[in-house]
Amino acid sequence: MSDLVKFLSKILLSCVLVILVGWATYIGVRYYHAEQVAYRWLSGLAAKQQQWETKIAASGGNTLTGYAAPDKPISVQGLEGNFAGLTYDPLQKRLWAVTNKPASLVAMSVEGQILATYPLKGISDVNGIAWVGGNRIAMVNGRRSRVVITEVPPTPQVMDVTRAFSLVLRFGESDDSNFGFDGLGYDLKRDRLYIAKEHSPRALYRISGLNYLQSTESRGLRIENFSYWLDDIPFATDLSSVEVDPSTGRIFLLSEESQMIVQLDGDTGEGRGMLSLSPKGSKPMPRPEGVATDDAGNIYIVSEPNLFYRLRKP
Repeated sequence: MSDLVKFLSKILLSCVLVILVGWATYIGVRYYHAEQVAYRWLSGLAAKQQQWETKIAASGGNTLTGYAAPDKPISVQGLEGNFAGLTYDPLQKRLWAVTNKPASLVAMSVEGQILATYPLKGISDVNGIAWVGGNRIAMVNGRRSRVVITEVPPTPQVMDVTRAFSLVLRFGESDDSNFGFDGLGYDLKRDRLYIAKEHSPRALYRISGLNYLQSTESRGLRIENFSYWLDDIPFATDLSSVEVDPSTGRIFLLSEESQMIVQLDGDTGEGRGMLSLSPKGSKPMPRPEGVATDDAGNIYIVSEPNLFYRLRKP
């Protein structure tokens, strides 16, 4: 009888250990991206990140050093869809966000409050947004490789963009819409529109000449592929959003999988800064989808499921 009890005790102990390991694995993957951490170490990406950080420290220092940890996230209520992109409007001192399912344009305060909602018609899926001057915005539909540029009406209403000015981009196409264009960022001062492709593979394009395209002075569009800039940052394993610092022209690249923002020089593509979104001991952001920066240097991030973060410039 004692042998049976010992045997059953071992079975029970084994079951408990399996349950504990399974629960710990679930918590690690669900809340701390443990699979990404393991992958980064096993693949050597962590070492490459360290080398890159050492390189930018030697060439002038990390420009994103000193940002405080993100404010406690604000759960944005009243939205039907999920956040898919974010941009800052310096004229109205507000943020513009886009959501999916259903597609909508959302005006927000820099404190994360909803100011107005504009349901979108004529665009089924929105993956990114950029303020392009005045009351105009650009939105990208990754599924159709289409960038729509339209004016925001003065009062909240349904926005029909069916016949709005648009660009259909026939480069970097993918059979899987989830791997399509996923971010827009516009440099108004230099008239540069950046378009990021999430992964498989990651890609970064720049379109110049957009501001004068419909004027008699236009010389057409110039489209450049700067994906080779990404070769030095393999540790940012995906690109969920792109933004441009309005004063310096530097590019912010948001990586959801790697939980970081990487900053590149807008002229040379050289590394300028890196900011971790999940410092040691803190939970990762659940699927950050959009990043924006204001004229004071503060950084704003929207994340699924409809969370809003603000990182204050030191």
